[in-house]
Amino acid sequence: MAADLARAREHWLASTASATVGTPLPGARELVSSSWWRARRTGLDPDRVLPPVLTDPADVRARREAHPLAAVLPTARRLLLAEPLGVPVLMAVSDVDGTLLWVEGDPGLRRAAERMAFTEGARWSEDVAGTNAPGTALALGRPVRVRSAEHYATAVAGWSCSAAPVRDPATGRVLGVLDLTGGDDLGRERALELVRAAVGAVEGELRVAALRHRLAPGAAGAPTRARLAVLGAAPRLEVGAVTRPLSLRHSEVLLLLLGEGAAGGRSAAQLAADLDERHLAPVSVRAEVHRLRAVLRDRTGGAVDLSPAPYRVVGDLGCDVLEVRDALRAGRVREAVRALAGDVLPGSDAPGVRELREDLLLTLRTGVLEGEDDQALLEYSRTAGRDDAVVARDLVARLGPGDPGRAEAVARWERLRR
Repeated sequence: MAADLARAREHWLASTASATVGTPLPGARELVSSSWWRARRTGLDPDRVLPPVLTDPADVRARREAHPLAAVLPTARRLLLAEPLGVPVLMAVSDVDGTLLWVEGDPGLRRAAERMAFTEGARWSEDVAGTNAPGTALALGRPVRVRSAEHYATAVAGWSCSAAPVRDPATGRVLGVLDLTGGDDLGRERALELVRAAVGAVEGELRVAALRHRLAPGAAGAPTRARLAVLGAAPRLEVGAVTRPLSLRHSEVLLLLLGEGAAGGRSAAQLAADLDERHLAPVSVRAEVHRLRAVLRDRTGGAVDLSPAPYRVVGDLGCDVLEVRDALRAGRVREAVRALAGDVLPGSDAPGVRELREDLLLTLRTGVLEGEDDQALLEYSRTAGRDDAVVARDLVARLGPGDPGRAEAVARWERLRR
């Protein structure tokens, strides 16, 4: 079978360079043929497939620490690495992006796998690596086995693997993939059955852990609301009565995910463009999001999280910027002026943050100038509008003789005129 498929594979590659999509791979299962066409449409050259690899070990460590499957890794090891099939094996665990976070097992197989970049930190999603069990299982959302020449990449044709997605028992969303990789023996159905069983066990363990968390003392009652504060002072995350500093980068990411148009989620590439106009690599954004997930879970007890790409905030997270915006939209201009405690993340030069900062100030200025609340205009002139000549001029015109704020307004107008 393997030799026949290998010959059909070479013929198919040669004959489909300009063929219409849908020409089946002779002798292949429909799952494999469809996957090959998906890889073909991306322009992947099977002889030059090179999965991208995270070059900074700290990025891999951060992803591991933040990943929910880290807690159930001992169960996966026990079920998949005790050589239950009587042959050398590798166990791989990926995140939802297809990045391998753990690759463990037979030392000889590991060394051989590293030569084709099947290693920790490498991304084996189908779009960059072609047909392979972890990547295709993610693409289809179901268990998959891929045997020898069924792999799209030439370098992987001597391997066989079986993989299945692991889902969050509470939400059903995919957390990652468990994979069993080795020689031709692992292309058999029994290897896939073992992987399915391991996935069932780790999902059961996740379900029990979630239940214990809900039943823990103090878990009952309404959850404490979290709030991101980024106006004026150093950024911070407030959870109930506890306030803790938040790094500038994590604050930028959260603010962008809470901003206008972010309800549908933001890709790593979109966030990269909004964070750094000097072409920040999306892979760096993914690593930062993984670190931020760990921070949010730790500080909010899991009440606030980030979804897999496209990234969005999951849970109830308030923000002082949104409070100012909402007050303006409701016509509560004085409330908005008082809530503006300073510039939006003054230490940030991220393009997306600069745009949000400028939009908020422009909207607030328009609100106080076009509104009829003289007190709001006066308070604005003391803060964000203190050097704004138009604000000072309008304030003098609107405050009549005898008004308590007129002397202050005239003095400011005279200073700005000089």
